[in-house]
Amino acid sequence: MSNILEITHLTIKDNKGVELIRNVDLALKEGKVNVLVGESGSGKSLTAKAMVQQVPDMLNMYYERFCYNNHNVTNVQALLGKDIGFISQDYTHSFNDHTKLGKQLIAIYRGHYKVEKSTAKQIVRQSLESVDLNPDEVMKRYRFSISGGQLARVQIASVLMLKPKLLIADEPTASLDAITGFHVMHLIKHLTEVHGVTLLLITHNLSHVLHFSDWIHVIRHGHIIDSDHVTAFTEGNIKPYSLKLFNARSQLRNEGAYD
Repeated sequence: MSNILEITHLTIKDNKGVELIRNVDLALKEGKVNVLVGESGSGKSLTAKAMVQQVPDMLNMYYERFCYNNHNVTNVQALLGKDIGFISQDYTHSFNDHTKLGKQLIAIYRGHYKVEKSTAKQIVRQSLESVDLNPDEVMKRYRFSISGGQLARVQIASVLMLKPKLLIADEPTASLDAITGFHVMHLIKHLTEVHGVTLLLITHNLSHVLHFSDWIHVIRHGHIIDSDHVTAFTEGNIKPYSLKLFNARSQLRNEGAYD
């Protein structure tokens, strides 16, 4: 089984030299749901940001090798959109306040695919419908005029419509109600099963992990302590800390500032 993305010896330090992420090796299995899970402050969201080179400026990131599709990569930003999609927790800054959401979404799509406006509009409508939003209602609204949960779904739609080969989703259902969140997870799972999209899911929701994942990585204190197929976790063939984590079967606390 091939890996679509690999990063080796990832280390992230704050401006005092304290290691927040320590010597992490992470390989994402192509066409599978890869999950990174850990307690609050474990470093999972910070690791996700490192995968798209969006680590906060006050932190220092180092790694030995960053490989995408068997090619060494120095500029991940050039891959964002059609190759790598990133669903961030910070969905409020994904759109501006001055332009209707429909116009922004159409512009995003046409920035990656050279199509007529009418074609882009149809793709946008389909993407909004896929996350349980009414396109006629949402496309004429501004960012500040819809709820946080709706805006989170707009951001998810804006990423999925570009059909990336790899999708990195940092707590994609955190702002959604349980029913909508479950629907979005099924949609993302469908992309891996039918369209061969690779997913890296960062979450504290253990029910999502066991239900949707193929490969699970457990991070603790900025270090990966377990990486294995989901069957190892369901059968208990994992380290004691991971076993305790999954036996709890409870939602972990919300992320800290650098989680």
